[in-house]
Amino acid sequence: MKVLSSFLNSLHLDPSYCLLSVYGVTLVLHYYRSMDIRTDMTMDDVQFEVFLKSVTDLSSEKVYRVFDMLDVDCSGVIDFDGFYLLVCILVSIKDGMEKQFISCHSRTLFDLLDRDADGNISVKEFERFGFLFNLTKGAIKEIFKEFDVSGDEILDYNEFQMFIMACVDKQKEIEAQRSHIKEWLQMTLCTLL
Repeated sequence: MKVLSSFLNSLHLDPSYCLLSVYGVTLVLHYYRSMDIRTDMTMDDVQFEVFLKSVTDLSSEKVYRVFDMLDVDCSGVIDFDGFYLLVCILVSIKDGMEKQFISCHSRTLFDLLDRDADGNISVKEFERFGFLFNLTKGAIKEIFKEFDVSGDEILDYNEFQMFIMACVDKQKEIEAQRSHIKEWLQMTLCTLL
């Protein structure tokens, strides 16, 4: 996922806590209120889609997956807390702080991904939302086998904490390999021409 917003480019997370400053929260709150057409501090799915599609390159299908994940009470709206969390995720991606954000907020993320609230996350549950942190299904599946210590094809919270960090590292490794291959191909083509 790419973050494409000048508004979000002006925001940065505190490196220690991976949260916005008071000034940043104030900006996000004003932004949220400007979209709150009903003046009830909620955002429906249409408003959410317009926002997320204007600041990222996500498809409508993925936007609605994120909406469903953040609509924790199934009310059909996102409150400011959910919107704030989303903005922090987007800013962490923009600034390349995914690993720090995940580390600081692993419990919150685990609870959001655990859609059936059984205290475990299956590889399928995680694959549905891995795109939020630019994780490919390949990286997720490859590492899932290593961290499923119990062999039951689900991750509890402790396994999840180790797994998510390994996924971020693996994805960066895959991207570095692709970059090296691309550079090699470009140099080879230049040599041939």
